[in-house]
Amino acid sequence: MRLGVDLDDVIAICAVPYLRRFAQEYGVELPDEREIGWHLLREMDARVPPDERDRFRMKLYGGTFFSELDIYEDCPTVLERLVQRGHEIYFITARNERRRMVTETWLREKGILQHARAVHLKPHGEFRPDYPRGRYDPESSAVYKLGLAQELRLEAFCEDDVVIARTLAENGVRVLLFDQPWNRQVAHPRITRVAGWSAVGDLLLGGP
Repeated sequence: MRLGVDLDDVIAICAVPYLRRFAQEYGVELPDEREIGWHLLREMDARVPPDERDRFRMKLYGGTFFSELDIYEDCPTVLERLVQRGHEIYFITARNERRRMVTETWLREKGILQHARAVHLKPHGEFRPDYPRGRYDPESSAVYKLGLAQELRLEAFCEDDVVIARTLAENGVRVLLFDQPWNRQVAHPRITRVAGWSAVGDLLLGGP
């Protein structure tokens, strides 16, 4: 199987440390950690305006944030087993291409870079010029990932984003949707919700 794998909140634990830093910066109270996620930022307009959130995002991402992320449990083991069984892995992220060095260094340090046939980051030209600088753009990221999925003839894609998952599924790509607080309402016949990497192993490898 040719499998596309997203990075943030699929391989790398991203939303929780991001929101913790955000809460520290702006004095925002967060819920129980199990419910921390990107959806909370949509409720912040009264406290922290969108432009200020964009400024925070650019500053944080421009520092050491990506190099300090933790990896999800069982991810390295399951990826290794997938490759051993003959599956082809492609890491595909909406991170900007300028973050390639920090991204590949992190993947190497976590011991999983060698499992990927390639690492794809979003090219500069794939960002919409009319979209606010520093703000996540799920629509263009969905177009970018779908294009790669079709070009690479991917049979499945590990993803967490609502718009991207739905776009892939609607265009014939099976999605293994990593269960997160911000994607609980997504449903589609080609979307299979998974609790983590051990669940991916059960689905694609038949368990331990």
